[in-house]
Amino acid sequence: MRTSPTKLMVVIGLLLAALAIGYVVLWSIADSLFYYPNQNIYGTGEELDSRPKDIAFAAPSGPRLHGWWLAPHGKHRGTVVYCHGNAANLTLHARYADWLSKKGFAVLLFDYRGYGKSAGSPTRDGTVADAIAAIDYALTRDPNRTLVFGHSLGGAIAIVASAQRPQVRAVVAESTFPSYRAIAASAAPALGALVPLFVSAGQDPVDHLAALQPRPLFVIHGEDDHIVPVALGRQLFEAAGEPKQLWVVPGARHITPWLKVPDEFEKRVDAFFSKALRSKQESELRSKLPSKK
Repeated sequence: MRTSPTKLMVVIGLLLAALAIGYVVLWSIADSLFYYPNQNIYGTGEELDSRPKDIAFAAPSGPRLHGWWLAPHGKHRGTVVYCHGNAANLTLHARYADWLSKKGFAVLLFDYRGYGKSAGSPTRDGTVADAIAAIDYALTRDPNRTLVFGHSLGGAIAIVASAQRPQVRAVVAESTFPSYRAIAASAAPALGALVPLFVSAGQDPVDHLAALQPRPLFVIHGEDDHIVPVALGRQLFEAAGEPKQLWVVPGARHITPWLKVPDEFEKRVDAFFSKALRSKQESELRSKLPSKK
């Protein structure tokens, strides 16, 4: 019995539709593997040197987000928005940013949608929108001295979000990658050629570096990073324009090189942020001086 051309076209159409739906589903699943949120409580804030205050805000059309505000010790020198990595929630990551408050910086830690007490579910566009909302919140409190620090996935998010907010004075990207496809390929080298089929492009930090200029970027990476290979950190640095700095920390792994060399880490980041803020102040002063005739 022969199949009519019409029935054959219907069957082919159904097969193509099934393949397309399957591809979209696989793409969605692959992208979701970048996020490992939970609602566990790793600390209440009592263990920190600066007692956090709960804050709430949201991106436009986004879910309600939860954050902690750490007040600076002594003279307030500026405000750092901290974008944490892809796992757990801010109660785990706060310990790695607490030292900034002791240097005189206010610190805004926040959870992306779906993390901790923040509502919703994480997506690539959503995490960037959440980081922009966090930056906007910080700018309402400190419009001229807001800085951004991102770790791992948070570094990628920090670059993209800061590129869209020219008021941000400087960015630190720690243990970060240039693109989502690059980190996916490094995790599964044998499947590298297939990565573009299953990991979407978009919101990649490498595509936003030009918009970040002339704000300075400080790329920090552990030499022995077993999650994001140091080669990816170098690629990110090479793609960035000036002003930029690179520090590859010998013997450091992924979580944060701060655990390996805390004193030097704090000294270098403090100096980087201080120079960025000072450069802004000097520029503003020069603009107010009468021009020479």
